[in-house]
Amino acid sequence: MNVVEDIMTVKPICLKDNDSLFLGRTTMRNHGIRHIPIIYADSGYFAGILTQKSVLSKAIEITNKSGLHHLEEEEKKISIELVMDTDVTTVGPSTPLLKAALYFRDHRHGCLAVVSNDKVVGILTSGDFVKLSIHFLETYAKI
Repeated sequence: MNVVEDIMTVKPICLKDNDSLFLGRTTMRNHGIRHIPIIYADSGYFAGILTQKSVLSKAIEITNKSGLHHLEEEEKKISIELVMDTDVTTVGPSTPLLKAALYFRDHRHGCLAVVSNDKVVGILTSGDFVKLSIHFLETYAKI
């Protein structure tokens, strides 16, 4: 295991930039995920990442302004493109795992979109490195 494609999640759940924030939040909840790669509806190219942090921040803003009872209604009016992070770092499938690991350590982000030819081919999360660590410990540590 030397490169990102060795441990990344292949074909992650992606949403489109014009999908609603409500769809983003419910997709995260229903699938138990905290990051969703977003693609442009017109081209299918990578557009950004919808994070749990940005979804929660917007939910708090909506709740403070309109009340909790209007949250779903307001989220359905907001497109993901208004909430997603667009200033994100991506990696390719052949990026060395060490480089990706150092990025996580140095930037404290929870995921990296794996992009090839402007298309999302995977997602790499800090959890993938925890799984890799467990694998190495089970394989090589004599506890």
